[in-house]
Amino acid sequence: MKFAVVLLFATTVLAAAKPHRHRHRHAPHAVEKRDPVPDAVTVVAGPTVVVYVLNGTPIPESEVMQGINNGTLIWGDDGGLESAPPSTPSSTPTPTPTPTPTPTPTPSQVKVAAVSSAAAKPSSVVVSSAAAVPSSAPSGYGNVDTPFPSGLPCSTFPSGYGAVPVDWMGLGGWIGIQKPGYSGSDGYNEISTVPKGSCSDGSCCTSGSFCSYSCPPGYLKSSWPALQGVTGQSVGGLYCNNGKLELASGAIAKSLCVKGTDKVTVQVQNKLSGSASICRTDYPGTESETVPHTTTPGQTLELACPDNSQYYKWGGKGTSAQYYINNMNVKESDACWWGDGTQPVGNWAPANLGVGYNPGDNKAYISLFQNAPTTNAKLDYTVEITGDNIKGKCRYSNGQYCSGDNYSDCNTVAGCTIAASAGTVVTIVLS
Repeated sequence: MKFAVVLLFATTVLAAAKPHRHRHRHAPHAVEKRDPVPDAVTVVAGPTVVVYVLNGTPIPESEVMQGINNGTLIWGDDGGLESAPPSTPSSTPTPTPTPTPTPTPTPSQVKVAAVSSAAAKPSSVVVSSAAAVPSSAPSGYGNVDTPFPSGLPCSTFPSGYGAVPVDWMGLGGWIGIQKPGYSGSDGYNEISTVPKGSCSDGSCCTSGSFCSYSCPPGYLKSSWPALQGVTGQSVGGLYCNNGKLELASGAIAKSLCVKGTDKVTVQVQNKLSGSASICRTDYPGTESETVPHTTTPGQTLELACPDNSQYYKWGGKGTSAQYYINNMNVKESDACWWGDGTQPVGNWAPANLGVGYNPGDNKAYISLFQNAPTTNAKLDYTVEITGDNIKGKCRYSNGQYCSGDNYSDCNTVAGCTIAASAGTVVTIVLS
């Protein structure tokens, strides 16, 4: 696709024309960057007008901005703009979520470096003929490592930058929106949470709010404020600053999502006859289990395992990821949401899974335990933690969490824990 930016130098008649640019438990790979190949640009003194041209036809700047918002145009590492057609047509079957290396296509690029004298000096504009899919991204999740540019409207969910919309939350794709009533040098307080279903168009992500998002399997959100709740509440997500989204002050990456540890792989394998939803808490954030990981029979899906030295810290201490394990065939929109207790779903799901990596001893710790004291409900299938180079055994079956030789040491609440050495692939088998 040929996309160019043409600079029309204005006469005195056009001198007025100006382009506008508008709980928790304690315990990134960059897109390949290529230098653009510049077209020859002759600069003439005086005001200029920026015209965007697509396949020889001028297109309005509003369409360019819309492309940025919906992800068909993206910002590169150097602040330049990359344009690409959708990488996955609607007729393409849903890819397996298991991480699969994908070669980065060679882009055709154009560079322009001049604008109206009335506008701020811009970064170069870079156009690519195909969306680059980082080799570290799970298959089907392009742009997950793309740096996020500040300035997108708060009502627009940033799906073009790796964030995964969760539409059934009724928040325009966001998984949680927090509105602090108090903000001071000691942190945030009087934090209200926007109720589920409040704004399917995302309009309730308003100025002063932190708007949280889900990431692809194996990834965690990167954005939260450096200051947290004054009474220990966690706060997380992109910050809506005067109607524009930006990475929060404590963000640990330029991209929206970061990979869990690369030292150990943790995955869930579905050997059931139906679907199973394992839901991670939005942490830091609302701390409700709104990050969905739903597997179908025969499917294997990676679970994010945070490195407690590099990810979010609470009170100066490293944290782990917590997942809620629902019974078979519970609808995802019921499983990954704060329930009312009338059914054993969501935060009332029968079991919990804790996952984290400790670089101090180069081990990941995975724990399986009853969701007590919230519920005494029992899972309707077996869960077993398997893998080479793991210390300990852990299995849930028929209401019992068992460890030890031949799974002879059992309990109904405390659960069991294994330790996995660096390099291990840990598979949590549902059967």
